[in-house]
Amino acid sequence: MKNELKSVYKYEKRTIELATMLDALAHPARLQILLHLSRHKYCPAGNISKQLPLSKSTVSKHMSKLKETGLITCAPYRNCINYKVNDEFLLLIKDLFYDYFKQIDMYRDKRTDCTLTPLSNSQKVIEDLVKNEEEITTPHKYQ
Repeated sequence: MKNELKSVYKYEKRTIELATMLDALAHPARLQILLHLSRHKYCPAGNISKQLPLSKSTVSKHMSKLKETGLITCAPYRNCINYKVNDEFLLLIKDLFYDYFKQIDMYRDKRTDCTLTPLSNSQKVIEDLVKNEEEITTPHKYQ
């Protein structure tokens, strides 16, 4: 039965994108790094690690996660690496987050009792919510 539910339910592309971005932000050190970088045009890696009560290697792992997700970018400069906030990517996150909560708010006055429904009806509800939004059908971390 559990596998049946997985095969019927498909996550929206924007939901997976938002979850991936939020996963990258889901640690206080990464939030602090992003906040620190937002105050500067660029910042050498060594200066970032001095801002946190963590070892350089731990900070480096957090920086890698932020970079991997696209929240920050880096470029070599002389004998160090400079990091900066990816402003375009932050705007994308804001838009995705806004749209997500806008969708939740849309149903505030239309809420109904939650009852068990056949899978076909559940799929219909999902399709109505998606409204032509591209769906992810390939395996993903959140499936």
